[in-house]
Amino acid sequence: MSLPMKMCLGCAGAAGVSGAGYLGYKLLPQKETFKSKYSLAVDGFLSNRAIIDKKLGILKEADSNPKNEDLKIAKQKKKDSRDEEARTAFEKGCKAIHEEPIDSQYLDDFKKYCSFNNGDKIASGKSLVSEKANFDNHWNSFNGKTLDGLQKGFVEIHKSKKDAADDSWKEKMLGECKRLSDEIFEGEIPNFKDYCTKNGG
Repeated sequence: MSLPMKMCLGCAGAAGVSGAGYLGYKLLPQKETFKSKYSLAVDGFLSNRAIIDKKLGILKEADSNPKNEDLKIAKQKKKDSRDEEARTAFEKGCKAIHEEPIDSQYLDDFKKYCSFNNGDKIASGKSLVSEKANFDNHWNSFNGKTLDGLQKGFVEIHKSKKDAADDSWKEKMLGECKRLSDEIFEGEIPNFKDYCTKNGG
Protein backbone atom coordinates (compact mmCIF):
# COMPACT_ATOMS: atom_id res chain seq x y z
CA MET A 1 0.00 0.00 0.00
CA SER A 2 1.38 3.41 -0.92
CA LEU A 3 2.31 5.94 1.76
CA PRO A 4 -0.40 8.44 0.71
CA MET A 5 -3.00 5.69 0.95
CA LYS A 6 -1.80 4.71 4.44
CA MET A 7 -1.92 8.36 5.50
CA CYS A 8 -5.47 8.71 4.22
CA LEU A 9 -6.54 5.61 6.12
CA GLY A 10 -4.95 7.08 9.22
CA CYS A 11 -6.85 10.32 8.68
CA ALA A 12 -10.09 8.43 8.29
CA GLY A 13 -9.39 6.48 11.46
CA ALA A 14 -8.65 9.64 13.42
CA ALA A 15 -11.74 11.30 12.04
CA GLY A 16 -13.80 8.28 13.01
CA VAL A 17 -12.51 8.32 16.57
CA SER A 18 -13.06 12.06 16.78
CA GLY A 19 -16.57 11.73 15.39
CA ALA A 20 -17.41 8.92 17.77
CA GLY A 21 -16.12 10.99 20.66
CA TYR A 22 -18.27 13.95 19.61
CA LEU A 23 -21.35 11.77 19.22
CA GLY A 24 -20.62 10.15 22.55
CA TYR A 25 -20.46 13.57 24.17
CA LYS A 26 -23.72 14.61 22.52
CA LEU A 27 -25.41 11.43 23.75
CA LEU A 28 -24.31 11.91 27.36
CA PRO A 29 -27.30 12.97 29.47
CA GLN A 30 -27.02 16.65 30.33
CA LYS A 31 -27.54 17.39 34.02
CA GLU A 32 -30.85 19.05 34.78
CA THR A 33 -30.43 22.53 36.22
CA PHE A 34 -32.66 24.54 38.52
CA LYS A 35 -33.48 26.75 35.55
CA SER A 36 -34.56 23.86 33.33
CA LYS A 37 -36.52 21.98 36.00
CA TYR A 38 -38.22 25.01 37.55
CA SER A 39 -38.55 27.25 34.50
CA LEU A 40 -41.76 28.87 35.76
CA ALA A 41 -40.07 29.78 39.04
CA VAL A 42 -37.22 31.66 37.36
CA ASP A 43 -39.01 33.20 34.38
CA GLY A 44 -38.86 36.96 34.95
CA PHE A 45 -37.39 36.57 38.43
CA LEU A 46 -34.17 38.53 37.92
CA SER A 47 -36.01 41.40 36.23
CA ASN A 48 -38.57 41.79 39.02
CA ARG A 49 -37.23 44.55 41.28
CA ALA A 50 -39.99 44.19 43.88
CA ILE A 51 -39.35 40.46 44.28
CA ILE A 52 -35.58 40.95 44.46
CA ASP A 53 -36.04 43.51 47.24
CA LYS A 54 -38.42 41.13 49.03
CA LYS A 55 -35.92 38.26 48.85
CA LEU A 56 -33.09 40.54 49.98
CA GLY A 57 -35.18 41.36 53.03
CA ILE A 58 -35.44 37.64 53.80
CA LEU A 59 -31.73 37.18 53.14
CA LYS A 60 -30.92 40.00 55.55
CA GLU A 61 -32.56 38.19 58.48
CA ALA A 62 -30.20 36.93 61.16
CA ASP A 63 -31.15 33.28 60.73
CA SER A 64 -30.55 33.18 56.96
CA ASN A 65 -27.62 30.96 56.00
CA PRO A 66 -26.91 31.04 52.25
CA LYS A 67 -24.25 28.77 50.79
CA ASN A 68 -23.53 30.77 47.63
CA GLU A 69 -20.68 33.24 48.16
CA ASP A 70 -22.36 36.08 46.26
CA LEU A 71 -25.49 35.68 48.36
CA LYS A 72 -23.33 35.90 51.47
CA ILE A 73 -21.91 39.16 50.12
CA ALA A 74 -25.42 40.39 49.29
CA LYS A 75 -26.55 39.66 52.84
CA GLN A 76 -23.73 41.70 54.35
CA LYS A 77 -24.21 44.57 51.89
CA LYS A 78 -27.92 44.65 52.72
CA LYS A 79 -27.16 44.72 56.45
CA ASP A 80 -24.80 47.64 55.78
CA SER A 81 -27.58 49.47 53.87
CA ARG A 82 -25.57 49.34 50.63
CA ASP A 83 -28.64 48.39 48.67
CA GLU A 84 -27.40 48.68 45.08
CA GLU A 85 -24.31 46.63 45.83
CA ALA A 86 -26.52 44.11 47.59
CA ARG A 87 -28.76 43.81 44.53
CA THR A 88 -25.78 43.38 42.20
CA ALA A 89 -24.31 40.58 44.32
CA PHE A 90 -27.73 39.00 44.77
CA GLU A 91 -28.48 38.94 41.04
CA LYS A 92 -25.03 37.52 40.29
CA GLY A 93 -25.47 34.78 42.86
CA CYS A 94 -28.97 33.82 41.75
CA LYS A 95 -28.00 33.82 38.08
CA ALA A 96 -25.21 31.35 38.87
CA ILE A 97 -27.49 29.19 41.02
CA HIS A 98 -30.06 28.98 38.22
CA GLU A 99 -27.45 27.18 36.09
CA GLU A 100 -26.43 24.75 38.84
CA PRO A 101 -27.57 21.09 38.65
CA ILE A 102 -30.57 20.32 40.82
CA ASP A 103 -28.56 17.82 42.86
CA SER A 104 -26.09 20.50 43.93
CA GLN A 105 -25.80 22.02 47.40
CA TYR A 106 -27.82 25.10 46.42
CA LEU A 107 -31.40 23.83 46.65
CA ASP A 108 -32.14 25.82 49.82
CA ASP A 109 -30.60 28.96 48.32
CA PHE A 110 -32.71 28.51 45.21
CA LYS A 111 -35.91 27.83 47.11
CA LYS A 112 -35.58 30.58 49.72
CA TYR A 113 -33.94 33.40 47.77
CA CYS A 114 -33.60 32.81 44.02
CA SER A 115 -37.02 31.72 42.76
CA PHE A 116 -40.69 32.56 42.83
CA ASN A 117 -42.68 30.56 45.36
CA ASN A 118 -46.44 30.09 45.38
CA GLY A 119 -46.85 32.97 47.80
CA ASP A 120 -45.01 35.31 45.43
CA LYS A 121 -47.53 34.50 42.71
CA ILE A 122 -50.66 35.45 44.65
CA ALA A 123 -52.70 37.80 42.48
CA SER A 124 -52.66 41.54 43.01
CA GLY A 125 -55.28 42.63 45.52
CA LYS A 126 -55.03 39.31 47.36
CA SER A 127 -52.80 38.12 50.19
CA LEU A 128 -51.98 34.91 52.02
CA VAL A 129 -54.38 33.84 54.76
CA SER A 130 -52.89 34.65 58.15
CA GLU A 131 -55.35 33.46 60.80
CA LYS A 132 -57.89 30.74 61.43
CA ALA A 133 -60.84 33.11 61.03
CA ASN A 134 -59.93 33.44 57.34
CA PHE A 135 -61.37 29.95 56.79
CA ASP A 136 -64.84 30.65 58.16
CA ASN A 137 -66.29 31.07 54.67
CA HIS A 138 -64.47 28.12 53.10
CA TRP A 139 -65.96 25.22 55.04
CA ASN A 140 -68.93 24.48 52.77
CA SER A 141 -66.80 24.51 49.64
CA PHE A 142 -64.07 22.36 51.19
CA ASN A 143 -66.50 19.93 52.79
CA GLY A 144 -68.21 19.37 49.45
CA LYS A 145 -65.00 18.61 47.55
CA THR A 146 -64.20 15.10 46.38
CA LEU A 147 -60.72 13.79 47.20
CA ASP A 148 -59.63 13.77 43.57
CA GLY A 149 -60.33 17.49 43.43
CA LEU A 150 -57.85 18.29 46.18
CA GLN A 151 -54.10 18.83 46.42
CA LYS A 152 -52.27 16.09 48.36
CA GLY A 153 -51.98 18.00 51.65
CA PHE A 154 -55.63 18.99 51.55
CA VAL A 155 -56.64 15.37 50.92
CA GLU A 156 -55.27 14.37 54.32
CA ILE A 157 -57.07 17.29 55.98
CA HIS A 158 -60.31 16.31 54.24
CA LYS A 159 -60.00 12.72 55.48
CA SER A 160 -59.52 13.82 59.09
CA LYS A 161 -62.15 16.58 59.19
CA LYS A 162 -65.15 16.45 61.51
CA ASP A 163 -68.69 17.57 60.69
CA ALA A 164 -68.05 21.27 61.19
CA ALA A 165 -65.37 23.93 60.78
CA ASP A 166 -63.72 23.43 64.15
CA ASP A 167 -60.40 24.90 65.34
CA SER A 168 -58.51 21.74 64.49
CA TRP A 169 -59.60 21.91 60.85
CA LYS A 170 -58.77 25.61 60.61
CA GLU A 171 -55.35 25.06 62.18
CA LYS A 172 -54.52 22.32 59.69
CA MET A 173 -55.71 24.46 56.78
CA LEU A 174 -53.60 27.39 57.96
CA GLY A 175 -50.55 25.15 58.27
CA GLU A 176 -51.00 23.65 54.81
CA CYS A 177 -51.46 27.08 53.25
CA LYS A 178 -48.26 28.32 54.87
CA ARG A 179 -46.38 25.23 53.68
CA LEU A 180 -47.63 25.62 50.12
CA SER A 181 -46.86 29.34 50.06
CA ASP A 182 -43.17 28.56 50.62
CA GLU A 183 -42.96 25.86 47.94
CA ILE A 184 -41.26 26.56 44.61
CA PHE A 185 -43.77 27.81 42.03
CA GLU A 186 -44.45 25.17 39.36
CA GLY A 187 -47.78 26.46 38.10
CA GLU A 188 -51.06 27.53 39.63
CA ILE A 189 -52.49 25.27 42.35
CA PRO A 190 -56.29 25.74 42.30
CA ASN A 191 -56.74 24.67 45.95
CA PHE A 192 -54.11 27.18 47.03
CA LYS A 193 -55.86 29.94 45.12
CA ASP A 194 -59.28 28.95 46.48
CA TYR A 195 -58.45 28.39 50.15
CA CYS A 196 -55.17 30.13 50.91
CA THR A 197 -55.77 33.67 49.71
CA LYS A 198 -57.95 36.48 50.95
CA ASN A 199 -58.93 39.89 49.66
CA GLY A 200 -56.66 42.78 50.53
CA GLY A 201 -52.94 43.21 51.03
